[in-house]
Amino acid sequence: MIALLRTLFIMASVTYRIDDDLKAALEEFCDKHGLKHQAVVAEALASWLEDAEEIAAIEDRREGPWVEWSDVRTKV
Repeated sequence: MIALLRTLFIMASVTYRIDDDLKAALEEFCDKHGLKHQAVVAEALASWLEDAEEIAAIEDRREGPWVEWSDVRTKV
């Protein structure tokens, strides 16, 4: 779903506060590589959200329901 959102050109304004050191690192990185701050932050947030969704799915799978191996073996 996140990938689909990246392809849309609808933009919204977001106001946030970040640590001064993090802001300086972002500015240095963007200036060095010729990137726009907005694009880097948007991509980082989208990536983080995608990872969080995948982690939640993995945790759901770990909880089960589990099937006993003997039950699986008899059905094969």
